[in-house]
Amino acid sequence: MVGEQLRGSRMPIRYAIVQEAAAAVMQAALTALAAIEAEPVFVPEKGPGWRRSGQETLVVVRRRRWRPPLPLSTGGWWDRLEPMAAFRDALAAHPDLGGRVDTLVGFEFSRTNRSLTEMLYRHLLEPLVTRAGGYVWDRAVFQECYADIEAGLLEPAVRLVQVVPLLGFDLAGDRTIDLGAGLGIRLMSDAELSAVVEAGLPDQASGNTQYREVSRFYQCALVRLSTHAVCTGGATAAVTPPARLDKCAKRLLIALRLVCGGSVTLGRHLQMQHPDDFDAAPGCTIDRSWSQAPDLGRPTILWSTDDLALIQDIMQRLEHPGVTGDRSLQMAIRRVMAAGDLAEPEDRLVDLVIAGEALFIHGADRRRTKTDRSPKRDQIAADAVDLLASDPVLGAAPDAIEALAKGSYRRRNHEVHADPGPVPQIPLLDGSPAARLNVALVDLEKMMRRACLLRIQQATSTP
Repeated sequence: MVGEQLRGSRMPIRYAIVQEAAAAVMQAALTALAAIEAEPVFVPEKGPGWRRSGQETLVVVRRRRWRPPLPLSTGGWWDRLEPMAAFRDALAAHPDLGGRVDTLVGFEFSRTNRSLTEMLYRHLLEPLVTRAGGYVWDRAVFQECYADIEAGLLEPAVRLVQVVPLLGFDLAGDRTIDLGAGLGIRLMSDAELSAVVEAGLPDQASGNTQYREVSRFYQCALVRLSTHAVCTGGATAAVTPPARLDKCAKRLLIALRLVCGGSVTLGRHLQMQHPDDFDAAPGCTIDRSWSQAPDLGRPTILWSTDDLALIQDIMQRLEHPGVTGDRSLQMAIRRVMAAGDLAEPEDRLVDLVIAGEALFIHGADRRRTKTDRSPKRDQIAADAVDLLASDPVLGAAPDAIEALAKGSYRRRNHEVHADPGPVPQIPLLDGSPAARLNVALVDLEKMMRRACLLRIQQATSTP
């Protein structure tokens, strides 16, 4: 499942000698720091990152941070503590713990250096000073922190999180959708959303250094969580990292648009080590490529489990040779997708009618004979009726489908040729005239989405 936690309950201490050696080092460190300054200095710190404060507001992360005295940052400070040599010896003698510090640690395909002294500072000394508010030894706090360190060092695996934001999208009801194979759709975590915001979201400029406004339609993502064995030391051979989500995300985008409509687009691909892993590598890798802004007036919303089942089915069918090898179907899908991207209704109309030409005139099983001299609008209308008249989802009468197809074609020609004459009317599927072009496009897009879905199903159902 997406978001599954790798680490279980805290394990009992397995190497008490290392624990007691670490306790002696911490006591010596606190005594040395108290000799430098009587009381620790704490300062407010902003970031890194953002956290949610309400549905669409992010506020900068703030915390109270200990500012260590300058001698602590000088080289060799830790090794000048008398118990440090004994601690290093105890750690090196441990068959599991010793090889997990002062070396490269992480994924087989990506490792970062884990410094022993940096780990002691971040996971032992800093919590001891911060929670006590002074250079005071607290055995209970130490034992709690040490248990986390030992459990973290003994973890056999690390997790990679890959994220592709779904822009102009929202989930109704359940906030997590399991797509199988480690894939899911869910709200991004604060850490993931922070990275996406910092990399830049299209048309999202509201905010300042203290807060950001991020639409709820920009907060879901396609996510894959994969688990990998912990590797230490330098790489021994060339390693191929896990495949990116690009192809899967593209199929999901097409399926979402065809099933649910709207204008959902893909954000920039992001990957990071799961932040809940022990001593997780900071930061992330994120694409800096261009990202298409959706039309937030036409968001894509996944409403029901029936829609989800159809989306999963279509994602699989999109890889079928009967779909990938059908040029007219591929063209129709691309034009329907392009129409969803556009804000200007005239441009959307042009693309949707081109999709109709590709699907109904040039389709693999619908090619007209050379003797067919009927107007293209009539050819499109006739085949649209053949395909969609009995479709229970569209639920439209044959005459209504024919009228919508012909009216859309006439209006497309009027726009493409800048015809100065009267504007052709487009009747809706319920038989009433469309008051505005945007209204007619709702029905036309629905008709073309259903036509593409049915053609995909036909292309993948042939023996």
